Amino acid sequence: MPDVTVRRVEGREMLDIYYRLQQYAFRPTPPFSERTAWEERVLARTGTEYYAVFEDGEGVAITACPPLTQNVRGRIFPMAGYADVCTHPQARRKGYIRELMRWCQEHFRDEGRPVSSLYPFRESFYGRMGYVTFPQSRQALFKADVLLPLLKRGLGGECELCLIGDGYDAYLDYVRSMQPRVHGMALFEHPQEKSAQENRAWLLLAKAGGQVDGLMVYTIRGNEMMNYTLQATRFYYRTAQGKYLLLEWLARHVDQAGNVRLWLPAFEQPNTWFADMRPKLEPAFVAPMGRVLDVTAIGGMEVGPGRFTAEVTDADCPWNNGTYGFDGAGGRLMVSRAAEACCRLGIQGLSALVYGTNDPAEFPIRGWGTPSPEVAAVMRTIFPSRLPYLHEHY
Repeated sequence: MPDVTVRRVEGREMLDIYYRLQQYAFRPTPPFSERTAWEERVLARTGTEYYAVFEDGEGVAITACPPLTQNVRGRIFPMAGYADVCTHPQARRKGYIRELMRWCQEHFRDEGRPVSSLYPFRESFYGRMGYVTFPQSRQALFKADVLLPLLKRGLGGECELCLIGDGYDAYLDYVRSMQPRVHGMALFEHPQEKSAQENRAWLLLAKAGGQVDGLMVYTIRGNEMMNYTLQATRFYYRTAQGKYLLLEWLARHVDQAGNVRLWLPAFEQPNTWFADMRPKLEPAFVAPMGRVLDVTAIGGMEVGPGRFTAEVTDADCPWNNGTYGFDGAGGRLMVSRAAEACCRLGIQGLSALVYGTNDPAEFPIRGWGTPSPEVAAVMRTIFPSRLPYLHEHY
């Protein structure tokens, strides 16, 4: 039997293992990316930690773990993120990723991070480890010329354009103020200022009365001059004026970048924004997933009234196994140990309730739990359906 260990890796050891495995797993090869530039990008990721699996002393699997905070039903929790989870081909199908994830989950639970989110390479793989899928963010594709009437509307306010690096402080201020209002929204604990200083995107700030009412982060790309595509990976607004100032800006590019792609949270309905937009909606990026890492530490989120008890089972985080009471009295969740359970809940079922992604009537079908119709009704009252939006890409 091989000797298998898991530990944190840093410095040159981390770079050697990460370069070899990440490049093979996530890029068309050969060749690998130029290493010096790749290392500069990796080292610019402030705060990210790396953990690896070693088989007989050789690094065969690795994950990058950026620390984040996440709004879960109105409470900001420390959150564990996972990125670039990859394994050498000879080490695959041996359970090493599950072992790596279990090791990291215990570490992050001890560190006080009761929730976790990631972007999966395969949903079913992480589903078996307790993660549930968030609603899919979408790209809205449309022609900018349908917005030309906005140029005559006299919207007031003003737009300020700069490179993302030059406006990074304003960007951070805005998304930090946005996080408490958006369920599921996660932000890096350590601002990624070095990456922003590469200035690979434009930042547009829509202002009214001296306040930032919306922002858009975008690039202009394409092969046909005067028919480029404007792609905005961030399109956020506080007010109607802010939204339409951003849309008016798109109209100003009709003769330069007449094709528009907006990345939008699942809760946005761009087909209602303006007549004749008729956006084509396509998936944007991979749908993220989330799970509860520590049942005892999720109290304090905003919930509805009611109480139920459940026997929670969690094969990958065994400290969660046990019977709990979930009480919404006073509008804030209280979690306590209980003597008896009125149903069983797999950690997927509890995670689905917390994030609001699935109705409890689905749990018996999905193998996530056994709530009766009466208990399911209480669950819906305590944990109303929500549409989580993760925000950060990692």
